[in-house]
Amino acid sequence: MKKFIIILLIFSFLFPQNPCNGTCYSDEEVLNIDNHIQELEKKSNIDAKMIENLNSQIYMYIQQEKNDSLRISLYEEKLILLDNRLNLYKDLVKEVKPKWYENKWIWFGFGVIATTGSVKLAGEIIQ
Repeated sequence: MKKFIIILLIFSFLFPQNPCNGTCYSDEEVLNIDNHIQELEKKSNIDAKMIENLNSQIYMYIQQEKNDSLRISLYEEKLILLDNRLNLYKDLVKEVKPKWYENKWIWFGFGVIATTGSVKLAGEIIQ
């Protein structure tokens, strides 16, 4: 391995490469290319941050959609429970509503008739 490296170094010094093999750029062109590369890197960083921000927004929207669907299902359950409660109240009113024979006016009328009848009988007995 050492021999290979030594041979490579020797040949690289014996046969140097021409720095402008084909197209050579001036210093100004190199600076322009470097500035353009830096601008593209900045834009790439900004785009990466925007993508990360948009992904986080998408995640938050997904979570919000799950929360909304859960809230809707809870409201539907609440509506069902309130309907059941309303039906139970209707049944309770039917159970608690006084029957015809529990009417106070009927008993008052029977009481008046009974009192009048007993006073009349008592008056006939006395005379």
